[in-house]
Amino acid sequence: MDILVLGNGFDLAHKLDTKYNDFLKYCQEKYSSIKSIGADNSNNFLYNNVWVKHFLNKTLAGDKWIDLENEIYNVILKLSELPYFKNSVSHGGYKDITFWISKDHMELNFDEVQKYFRTPSTFYSTKDCYCIKIKDFIEFLYNQLRDFVKEFEKYLLEEEKQKIKKIPKFNLRVNSDCVSLLNFNYTDTCEQLYKINFNYCSCGIKTKAVYVHGKINNEDECNMVLGTHSFDNEQIPVEFNIFKKHHQRHKYGTIEPYQELLNELKYPKKIYVPTFHIIGHSLDKTDHSILKHILLAKEKSVIKIYYHNEEALARMQSNIDLIIGEEEVMTKVRFIKQDDPKLGILIPDKELALTGN
Repeated sequence: MDILVLGNGFDLAHKLDTKYNDFLKYCQEKYSSIKSIGADNSNNFLYNNVWVKHFLNKTLAGDKWIDLENEIYNVILKLSELPYFKNSVSHGGYKDITFWISKDHMELNFDEVQKYFRTPSTFYSTKDCYCIKIKDFIEFLYNQLRDFVKEFEKYLLEEEKQKIKKIPKFNLRVNSDCVSLLNFNYTDTCEQLYKINFNYCSCGIKTKAVYVHGKINNEDECNMVLGTHSFDNEQIPVEFNIFKKHHQRHKYGTIEPYQELLNELKYPKKIYVPTFHIIGHSLDKTDHSILKHILLAKEKSVIKIYYHNEEALARMQSNIDLIIGEEEVMTKVRFIKQDDPKLGILIPDKELALTGN
């Protein structure tokens, strides 16, 4: 049985601009275009969303590439380290302090003298700043993040719709009659381009497509997960747990299909050796727990990690050691150049022709 484990590098290999930073670039261009018109944009997403402002300010400050998940964590960490949070939590409840959010970017200022409060429903206005209690402020930040996710979903739907017919296809070297998909992307590029049958294969396993972080759709409910790694051992108030990917996977129902696949691997109807094909995934820490359980589900599994350059290889080698340990890496893992004509998995047709395969 083959199990495809896909990260954003899979989409990038197919020339899709589906990175978070591609969306931020799109937001920056759209924001500049709208601003030049000079119309009233007080209800426009780009003018009101504090996360868009914060991320764009980071890029304007010189950060050409932003790890959004890590930056969300940085904001949470900065907030939790403020004396207002520490003192409030240590005394068993939050004090009524003032958070100010400016129109142009997110600022976290505090004022214990001015004692006034506005509910989140009044945030979308033309005033320069807004004030809110700590508990409601955390909820506000999360709701703003969800607005960001929903706009990102619209962008991905349009990006895929425009380019899917022009995407370069490869020879995907997997057993198409017995393959499951563990997709960390929001897009269904693999399913659209390659014929993969999800049914009971010869080893008695029910194969399936699992979108562990949700999937783009045209429905009202968005189940896309965007958050940060777990911080259970750190001094961060539990109210920030809603920003953890772990929390969101349960909240938006993306964990159940993963659990079903995991149970199939742990308790198979027939004995078999699964082969994992990891393509385009950086193996970063926000997904360590998900990857660890699935990769160690079978004792005699084979893990093939495909890389596109030497820099990616070095990063993947370090990360997989952290996920499953050096002993498991020694016995199970193989590192393969993804476009290698003999052993690769994304092979252009012209290279196959040259090798006679």
